[in-house]
Amino acid sequence: MKISFIDILDISLVTIILFQVYRWVYKTAALNIFYGIIATFIFWKVVEIYKMKLLSIVISAFFKGGFLALIIVFQPEIRKFLLIVGSKIFFKKFIFSIFKKSGVSMKTETIDSIVNACAIFSGDKTGVLIVIQLHQDLKEFIKNGDEMDAKVNISLLESIFYKNSPLHDGAVVIIGNKIIKTRAILPVSYNKEIPSRLGLRHRAAIGLSEKTDAICLVISEETGYISYIKDQKRTVINNINNLKMKLEEDLL
Repeated sequence: MKISFIDILDISLVTIILFQVYRWVYKTAALNIFYGIIATFIFWKVVEIYKMKLLSIVISAFFKGGFLALIIVFQPEIRKFLLIVGSKIFFKKFIFSIFKKSGVSMKTETIDSIVNACAIFSGDKTGVLIVIQLHQDLKEFIKNGDEMDAKVNISLLESIFYKNSPLHDGAVVIIGNKIIKTRAILPVSYNKEIPSRLGLRHRAAIGLSEKTDAICLVISEETGYISYIKDQKRTVINNINNLKMKLEEDLL
């Protein structure tokens, strides 16, 4: 059997779609449902190969009738996918990714201010939650908080997260080189696999990372540990230079 270019393209696109779906549902309640759908589909094809007509009809009816149910179950993941695909930045990334790495407009001095501030907060065990917007617009998910339009610097971050400051509760949202929100409340994750020792700041950061591509920096007021959260993955920063390297990798 001759395999054409269209066949290769077809297989590649299906593989990419399934991989992306897996990434979105990974460590969520929908993961087992995803596994169940794949297993049922494989079973359906085996039934068709052995020409079990009655069983094939039953499973086929399940897939056709269950399509609406799947949309409801995977509504958050589908919504995230459509928001990403519908953004102008997605098309820009798609077109130019072949030629160069797409970056976010953030200056080195802004990254240095964030890193140095985090080093101070970690040493003082100050509870901190910083959100840095990447390609996906956060307005859909963060509609609360106090508006601000100020250049990122260490002194400002220190004054915001000072324990007696009225602005220290909630998250600081950074876009480009500016702080645009304080006291922002993020969507909390209810993923049961999140360790119980992690508090509300970590759950809020993971919750936002389940819906967007934003970077979240969390500093624990109990331990002073810095957590780098992106794409539902939490990395504990053991060395402040590692934080700078990760931010530069994602932002420059």
